[in-house]
Amino acid sequence: MSNKKDSTIRIVRGEDRFAGSSNTEMQINVDLKGGRKNIIESEVNEILNLEEQFNKERQNSTKFRLAGKITNIFNNTILGQTNYNPFKNSLFYVNSLNSVSNNSPWQGYPQFDEFTFYRTRGIEGHVPFINKSATTYNWGVYVSYPYRNKTDQYLKHKVIYESGTSVNNFVVTDGIPYYIKNRTYNGKNLITFYCGFKHNLSEGDWIETKFEIQGKKYFEVYSLGDDSYGNEGTVFSIFNYGYQDPLFGDFATGNVKRIIDINNKSETTSSYYVKVHKILTENSNSDITKLGFERNPFPIKKQLEYSAMTPNNVQRISIKDGNMSVGFSFDKDIDIAGLKDNLDRPISDLFVTIVNKGYMGWFNNPYLASNTNTGIQVGWDLNFLEDEIDDWWSATNPLNRDTIPVGSYEVNNQMFFYNKSLNIGSELMGSVCEFNDYDQMETELSEISHKISYNPQVFDNSSPNTMPDGYVYKPHYRVPIRVYSDYVEVGEKDKVDLIPDYSFLSKYNNEWRWRDLYPYGYIDSGGNGLNIPFLNGSHYPFSRILFLLSPMKRDINNYNNVIFAPITDDCE
Repeated sequence: MSNKKDSTIRIVRGEDRFAGSSNTEMQINVDLKGGRKNIIESEVNEILNLEEQFNKERQNSTKFRLAGKITNIFNNTILGQTNYNPFKNSLFYVNSLNSVSNNSPWQGYPQFDEFTFYRTRGIEGHVPFINKSATTYNWGVYVSYPYRNKTDQYLKHKVIYESGTSVNNFVVTDGIPYYIKNRTYNGKNLITFYCGFKHNLSEGDWIETKFEIQGKKYFEVYSLGDDSYGNEGTVFSIFNYGYQDPLFGDFATGNVKRIIDINNKSETTSSYYVKVHKILTENSNSDITKLGFERNPFPIKKQLEYSAMTPNNVQRISIKDGNMSVGFSFDKDIDIAGLKDNLDRPISDLFVTIVNKGYMGWFNNPYLASNTNTGIQVGWDLNFLEDEIDDWWSATNPLNRDTIPVGSYEVNNQMFFYNKSLNIGSELMGSVCEFNDYDQMETELSEISHKISYNPQVFDNSSPNTMPDGYVYKPHYRVPIRVYSDYVEVGEKDKVDLIPDYSFLSKYNNEWRWRDLYPYGYIDSGGNGLNIPFLNGSHYPFSRILFLLSPMKRDINNYNNVIFAPITDDCE
C-alpha cells in the first residue's frame, strides 16, 4: 500500500457514484491572488560600448590565422646531364646542336617547375602528375614556433687566408666565433675581431674570451667595424696594449661572449644557443594559390626546343627561370593558449616554415656512409666562404643534419628520394641566438640555411659525391604576433603580485627585471608595436616572404671596401 497521497481532486455526480444517489449542486471558491514587481531597467538592459567590447575580445584572443605571399627569387645556375630518359627529355638544353651532330651527352638545366611552389606539369614517363597536388610536390609550408634551446650543437668556423687556413671547432655555448687581424687606425694599435656571425656588441661593452690571454679574459670594446663599409655588425676592435700572446696573433681563432656590465659579470654575460622550432600544422593545412598579376621583377627565361633538337624528337617550350609569386594561407586557427616559447615566456613570434620536398627525385639522396638518413643539410652564416664551398657541407659530416625524414620510391628501375612531409610536433633547428638575462632581450645572430643537393645518380653536374652541388634557402620566416617593450621594467624584490612569471631576479640590484608585452594596437614612439587585423575571434597577420634559392658559392660575409661618390648633376 502506497503512502503517497493523491493530490488530485475529483468531483463526481451523485448518480454516477452508485445507484439511487442524488445529484447535488456544489461550488468551489478559488482564491486568486495577484502580485506586481517593478522591473528595473538596468537589470534587463546593458549598454555596450562597441569599441571597448571589440578591444576586450581582441586583447583576450589567443587565436591566429596566418596568410601572406611568397615571392620566389631563383637563378638556375647548375648545369648537368642525366642518363635517366624522362629527366633527359625534360631538360632546358644547352648546345643541343652539338649533342645531335656529335652524339654527345645532352646537357642542360632542370626546369623551373622543379623549384616553384605551384607546379604546372609533371615529367612524362616518370610518376603520374595529379593537378590537385600541384602545390605539394616541391615544398611543404608549415607554421612553427620557437619551442626550446639546443645548447650542444657543434659548429665550425673556417678561415682561409694567403698563407694558410685556420679552423675553429666549437660548441654554440662557447659564444661568438672570430679570427683576428692586428692593425693600426689613427695611430692606435688595435686588435680587430672578424666574427663568423653578428656579435651584437656596442662600444663600451666588454667581452669574455674562451681562454685566458696573458692572464686576462675580459676586454673592453673600443670600436665597431674596420675600413670597409657596412660591417659594424660583425667586426669590432679592442686596444692592443702590447699583447704578445699567439692567441691575439693574426688569423688566430676563438670565441667571445658579450658582457654588458663588467662589475656585474655573473648576471650580464650573454648565453648562446640554437633555437629549435616545433611544427604546429600539417602540410595539408596550407593552401597555396596563384596570384593573378603578381610577379617578381626578373624576366622569365624560356626557349623553344625544336623536335630535331631533342633526344625524343618532341617539340616543346622549356622554362629555365620563372617569376611566379604565390599566396599562402592556412585552413586552421593557431591557438597559442598555454604555449610558452624557448625562453619559457609568452609566445611573441610564430614562423612560416618552408621545407623542400622534392618529390620528383632530383635531390635529397642521403649519404648512407655518414650514418644519416636525411637528405637536407643545415648550416649557418659562418659556413659560407668567398671562393670555395666550406667542407662543413660535406656529405660525410654527420653534424650538418637535422631530423627531416627521407622517403624513396623506384620507377623505371631507378631509385628516387624525397623529403617526407612533417607531422605536428616535429622539431627543426633554427637560428643561432643570444639571450641576456639582465637585458631581457633575445637577439638572432645567424639564420639557419637548408641545402638541397642534386642526386648524382640521376643528375651529374661534375661535383664529387661527397660534396654534391645544390642550392640553399632559409626555412624559417618570422611572423610577429606580440611585441615586447623596448625598455626593461623593474620591480621591488618583495612585491611579486604584479611581476610576470618570466621575470629575472637581479641579486646585484635586488630587483625583478622584465619586458612587458604591448597590447594589440599600441605603437610606441619608436614605432614598436603591432596592429594586426582582428575578426570573428581571430587575429589575421599577413606576411610577405622573399624566398631566395641561392647557389653554394657565395660569401654573405663579404663587404665592399669602396665607398662610391654620390652622383651629382647640374641641379645640385
